[in-house]
Amino acid sequence: MDVRRANELFEQMERLAAEIADVRDALRVEFLSSQLAEVVDTDYDLGDVVRVEQVLGGYVNLSFAVVTRRDDGEHRYFVRKYNHAVVEREVRFEHALVQHLSGKGFHLAAEVFANKAGETFVTREELLNGEPVTRFFAVYEMLSGEDKYTWVKNRCTDREYDSSARVLARFHHLAHDFVPGDLAREQPPIMQMMRELPQAFRDFAAASRGTAFDQRFLEELPRVQELLARGAAIEAELEGQPRVPVHCDYHPGNLKYADEQGVGLFDFDWSKLDYRLFDVAEGIAYFCSSWEGGDDGQVRLDKAAIFVRAYQDEAARFPIPGPLTPTELALLPRMVASANLYILNWDLAAYYEDPSVSVDEYLMYLDHQLLFMEFIEDHLDELARLASPPQAAGASGGPGEGEGGA
Repeated sequence: MDVRRANELFEQMERLAAEIADVRDALRVEFLSSQLAEVVDTDYDLGDVVRVEQVLGGYVNLSFAVVTRRDDGEHRYFVRKYNHAVVEREVRFEHALVQHLSGKGFHLAAEVFANKAGETFVTREELLNGEPVTRFFAVYEMLSGEDKYTWVKNRCTDREYDSSARVLARFHHLAHDFVPGDLAREQPPIMQMMRELPQAFRDFAAASRGTAFDQRFLEELPRVQELLARGAAIEAELEGQPRVPVHCDYHPGNLKYADEQGVGLFDFDWSKLDYRLFDVAEGIAYFCSSWEGGDDGQVRLDKAAIFVRAYQDEAARFPIPGPLTPTELALLPRMVASANLYILNWDLAAYYEDPSVSVDEYLMYLDHQLLFMEFIEDHLDELARLASPPQAAGASGGPGEGEGGA
């Protein structure tokens, strides 16, 4: 084949591939919109569906805003289509926890609506890679407030850091007596994960595709394994410390705000029973790690101090689980490091389980988690002083002083 003809055929294939991609995307939107409308129309008494809009931002489950019309006007609901890997007892655990919180007066969490059969979810069967799979759907209250942040765009105001920590403390108190029975999240608790992640990370390494992401991960794997071992080493010291239902995905993108106060908390689909300390540590890793500006790749220690002090102050109002104990405070720096490795595991799992994801996007996540990892190790002493008075912790000011910007 001559060069000119090869060029013509290549250009035709490029145009055809683009057209096919456009058709595929249009079909996906049509399928999801029709499926969500059918679920709400058929299985719920919430009115007639007039509009379905996908809510972007989630990485695991799919989220939608569904608008219905009844005699009293239009109503807006949040509808989740769960990932195909989610199993029934995980969905039931999440919904039972949300209902428990509602019964205790914690109305910041979105109510989950019962369907016509009295269940909090419905199922549909669909094809995935040619095989039938069961998908779960649930309809929630659409919370008021503003979606201001994500897990990487997290520069809250000082008042928002303070309020977010207090919301977490209230959640821990009101959830502490939740009894799930045989319901549970499939993911193990954090200390078991610290023991199991070394092998999981070796398996990821064996799946290397030779990309820039793979190269960076393989370079840092020995150091990561070393720090996983340090995280696992504190397990005996945690014995007897408070275990409660934890949110396990507590970041600014999962709260809604109004007037610098947290007014809504959602996405309990990662919740499980675990050490309370892990939830606080993960909150620090998510809320207080910088993704931009002059402190890119660092934990913003002054904001972390606001977060911890506000949590302690709010938690002290309740007898159970109460504020972080002296043992928890002593173990907090290492648990922050483990929480960061937990988030790193999410980066790796998402990358290696889906070959279609963007190498550049996930390399950015990987680079940042590795930078945070080393910053934490270099600042363990400062992390140990987070609950100390401001002058000792080096905080820049109490709640409300400044906007928490660069």
